[in-house]
Amino acid sequence: MDPLNVLAHLAQGTPKCTHFAVRPVRGTAFIGASPERLFRQSGARIVSEAVAGTRPRGDTPTQDAALRRELLTSDKDRREHAFVTTAIGDALRPLCHSVRTGDVTELRLARGRHLRARLDGTLRDAVRPVDLLSALHPTPAVAGVPTETALTAIARHEPFDRGWYAGPVGWIGQDAAEFTVAIRSGLVRDDRLALYSGAGIVEGSDPQREWREIEQKLGDFAAVLGIHD
Repeated sequence: MDPLNVLAHLAQGTPKCTHFAVRPVRGTAFIGASPERLFRQSGARIVSEAVAGTRPRGDTPTQDAALRRELLTSDKDRREHAFVTTAIGDALRPLCHSVRTGDVTELRLARGRHLRARLDGTLRDAVRPVDLLSALHPTPAVAGVPTETALTAIARHEPFDRGWYAGPVGWIGQDAAEFTVAIRSGLVRDDRLALYSGAGIVEGSDPQREWREIEQKLGDFAAVLGIHD
């Protein structure tokens, strides 16, 4: 299985996402199409995004509009998104002169939708990309709050190693950097592909609905690759 060929098919079916491939050794590659930007830094300016809450796209315009309204008005999803927005803002403020949080809007993808809010900041002098990575990763969307308590719970209850899933992937230049959160991803090893996905759990989450959300995300990834079962 050629991972770059897989990524090419994935990129065609996932506009508005960041596409990545990391190939540490021959025969193994970590690939994905992530809708969640961790941050983009250019000079003293930084942009981050809080992304949380999920609904699928509808089969008809009427159904699609209903799913959009359901997401935008969902108390549970709004609270889930607020955890992420607050944590990113709190992480950025010590590193910035100022931070502005935009309105909550819909991030509409080819096969799904999320709540999104943009955060803009002006960095203090001598703040480096590695400082931003240390402050922002992991976000509550992939770990939880309080962070250390959540990571301890994840280590205790998750029966597998996440590997690179949900980690930051990106690049650092002389006066700029950009990283995305490596969700909607897969690990290619020779002729096998392992897909990864997850969901945010808050008070009011329904286990069956969260499981369906995870399966829907995995199914969307697989369908782009021509796997429908």
